[in-house]
Amino acid sequence: MMKRKMGKIALSTTLSTLMMLTMPITALAGEWDIAVGDIAVNRTSETEQNVSQGDRSENDTNPTITGSSTEHTVTITAATGTTATVTLEDVHIESSSDNAPVSTHGGGNVTIELDGNSTITSYSNNYAGIQKENSENLTITDSDGTPSGSIAATGGRKAAGIGSGNEEDASSITITGNANVTASSFIGAGIGGGYKGSGSYITISENATVTASSDSGAGIGGGYAGNGSNITITGDANVTASSVIYGAGIGGGDSGNGSNITISGNATIIASSIEGGAGIGSGESGAWSNITISENATVHVAGGLSSDEYFFNGAAIGNGAYGRSNGSEVVDTSNLTTGSITIYDPGTTVDEIIAYIEQSQSQYDGQQDPDSGQQPPDDSQQSQAGSQQNPPIVPPVVNITEDNENAAPEAIPTRTRSGGSHSSNNNGATVNTPAPNIDYALFVAALNTQIEDYIKQLYEAINSGDSDKANAMIKEGLQLNLGNFVGLNSKTIALLEEVSKAGIATTIDFTYKNIDYRTLIPANAEIAPTSLLNKDGYCGALKLMKEYGRIEENNSPSDIG
Repeated sequence: MMKRKMGKIALSTTLSTLMMLTMPITALAGEWDIAVGDIAVNRTSETEQNVSQGDRSENDTNPTITGSSTEHTVTITAATGTTATVTLEDVHIESSSDNAPVSTHGGGNVTIELDGNSTITSYSNNYAGIQKENSENLTITDSDGTPSGSIAATGGRKAAGIGSGNEEDASSITITGNANVTASSFIGAGIGGGYKGSGSYITISENATVTASSDSGAGIGGGYAGNGSNITITGDANVTASSVIYGAGIGGGDSGNGSNITISGNATIIASSIEGGAGIGSGESGAWSNITISENATVHVAGGLSSDEYFFNGAAIGNGAYGRSNGSEVVDTSNLTTGSITIYDPGTTVDEIIAYIEQSQSQYDGQQDPDSGQQPPDDSQQSQAGSQQNPPIVPPVVNITEDNENAAPEAIPTRTRSGGSHSSNNNGATVNTPAPNIDYALFVAALNTQIEDYIKQLYEAINSGDSDKANAMIKEGLQLNLGNFVGLNSKTIALLEEVSKAGIATTIDFTYKNIDYRTLIPANAEIAPTSLLNKDGYCGALKLMKEYGRIEENNSPSDIG
């Protein structure tokens, strides 16, 4: 009996093994370590997606790529009518070769799922961090948010952070779900086209959080000399987009057009061009068309302050500066219901706007009775109620109606618009003021002490008859470095005026997002520094540079006439 039983067991096991061998192979999600070698993903049909790395090759419809590498790359190819799917989980890739760290190809769709925190960096001038070359859509998503997924993609000098390479266009890019995406470039767009490349059909939706920046391309849209079009931001998306020199925050790069830009749903946007471009629209010398903000969208935006001798500004929403004229500000807000648009001084950076918003919220919170049950108003309440809300807080705002009767005074750094279409020339305001906080207060106190000590030492030298020391101080002039703190209070400005009246020039260095500037308040300045203060008692470094001019870093006060 025992032998028969064992025989039945053996036979059963054999049959089971044969059945397993003859059954279709089911693809399982596998892990692939980029440190081992280049990874190629090739989707050929609905059920077949081959993943290969060196001698390893498997049918894997949902591969997860992990690890770190400075020499290997990921190539994803989708045949027409298919969607290739790849998960990037805590993967870190840097590439300086003639390939993008991550690239997509073929006639189909590609979906990149994000888990953990990944970084993708291209050190090759011509290649994007994630180079989009497949014909259909590239979707970057975190579909479940568990674990949370983020990626930071940096393009080569002439390529986008996410999008196309040098002198190539990029289209059909979607960022959605709970994805947290940061993308940056130098003269390509943060997301969109490379140098001389356009970016189009870019969609950011659902709960996606996107931060996109470029030096002379658009944050989102075209690279340098590239157009940005058909850009849609909707759902509960949170987007921060910026350009430093002549590009739009969202739209065209330097000299590029911006068109068909739609912001809707509950989206929150912070967009800025520091020099010359529009916050949303075209780059400097570009044209705009069809910019629509609707529903409950909340938009904080600043156009670019021109740095040339004529100082013409880009519109907050519209087109960049053009020749010797400011950009025209035009936006369709006819379907803006409970949302709002807040416009900041030309040249205000996204970091400063964020600081304004945070400071405004904290100040409002501090005014509330903790037992009252009151909640701070959101932007939609502010736009509907206008002056019926609590007194303005940093940043000061007023409601702009269609006929512009209540337009903000020139010295007020921001203004808010809600409902209706409106068209006007954005001539800019007078000040770039950082939100007050502890670090800023400490910095200003130390700065004022530095200036006071300088004045004290100068007078001591003069009164004691130490002409050599006094002459040396006068020749060298007062030199200040503001770093990123570009707003000066009334005491600082008064002290600088005292220095100027004493016949001494003051050199002021300051930085806007890794761009260094220098201006000089001349001795015996014809324009008194205190005349530049706004009604709140501040004057920004950009305002000083506008009035007194920008000088080269190798010039000293004694070189200036």
